Amino acid sequence: MDALERAAVELRDWLKSIIDFCDRTVFAVAAHEPHKQAAILGVLTRNAKVVVHSELDDAGALYSPLCFVLAAACRRIGIVPGEREWLSAIKNVQRLEGQLREVDAAVAWPVGTPASLFKQHLDEALVNAGVTDRPTILDHHNRGLALGLAVNWGLRFLVAYALEARPSADDSKAGVDLAVVRRAVELTKHAA
Repeated sequence: MDALERAAVELRDWLKSIIDFCDRTVFAVAAHEPHKQAAILGVLTRNAKVVVHSELDDAGALYSPLCFVLAAACRRIGIVPGEREWLSAIKNVQRLEGQLREVDAAVAWPVGTPASLFKQHLDEALVNAGVTDRPTILDHHNRGLALGLAVNWGLRFLVAYALEARPSADDSKAGVDLAVVRRAVELTKHAA
């Protein structure tokens, strides 16, 4: 198993632990399935609004709402991203980093960072999924597809955000968890 595969497995297990934590706590407030689904939707919409309405920061402030969005979206559509999805996310972020370095040298205006670009895609997918306070024109089926895209963009945003954010020592939980993601991805760079 190479460094990239190890990172994907580590991140898969890490997100699974976040989802399991949410299953035992915030999603478990109700015993009956319809009420549990309502709790999941409540967590999703509350945190999706925070993500969409927040500016990208370098202190890790989006870490918790992003994790809740990913966990709730995964439960809502019945998936848990596996090794393959994490491999794609890591590779996409690394490829975009290289592309942006080339573009920044060639154009006079700021293009953005990988995290800022992936956040834009995540925000748009969350809006289209109908889980924010902004209107969507999509029907129920297509909202589900948009929520799947939100998970896709959310994984990429998380990887890029972990590489770019530098939480202070006071932000211990966000700092520790983002460091786990950052370390897993940075090890793939050193192995390449």
